[in-house]
Amino acid sequence: MIHILTHEELERLDGLDRLIKEEECEWLTSLGRRHRSYLEKQGKFPRKIVIGPQTKVYRLSEIQNWIKGTWKSE
Repeated sequence: MIHILTHEELERLDGLDRLIKEEECEWLTSLGRRHRSYLEKQGKFPRKIVIGPQTKVYRLSEIQNWIKGTWKSE
C-alpha cells in the first residue's frame, strides 16, 4: 500500500530536505523572481538549482533559514 505524505507530515520529518519550485519559493518569501535573482547575485539569497532547461528549484532548508535570518552565503 502506498501512503502519500501531506505537506505537514513532510515538515515533521527531521533531517529531510526537499526541493521547491520557484512558485513555492515566491509564496514562502513574498519575493518575485527578479528580486530573488538580484539578491542571489549579491550573495544575499540562496542560489537556485537548475535541474532542467526550464526548471529551477531551491532547497527548502536554505529558504527556511533565509526567512529565519540564519542563512549564510557559501
